[in-house]
Amino acid sequence: MVQNQTGTDQPTRERLKKKQQPLNQETGNPEHKSEQRLRAYSTRRVPIVVRVLIVLVLIVVALIVGAMVGYATFGGGEAMDVLKLDTWTRITDFWMKS
Repeated sequence: MVQNQTGTDQPTRERLKKKQQPLNQETGNPEHKSEQRLRAYSTRRVPIVVRVLIVLVLIVVALIVGAMVGYATFGGGEAMDVLKLDTWTRITDFWMKS
């Protein structure tokens, strides 16, 4: 539900922009504008590269856990057998023969 803020003292985005525009236009100093532009950018708490790595690690963990659960419940084997190379060799041989 959108409230009408015309009679209130709460600032809206448009009102804040109108208040900031005259301040920026009055200062014709280019150094002041560059300082404002630098202040507008903020540092990220977690960089994008770290976020991508975290997502990739979580995907790998989810795949391993899913394979363990699937092999233990549907395959009738031990869950830890998924981590063995011999199990994957048997699975790929089964795929290639069929």
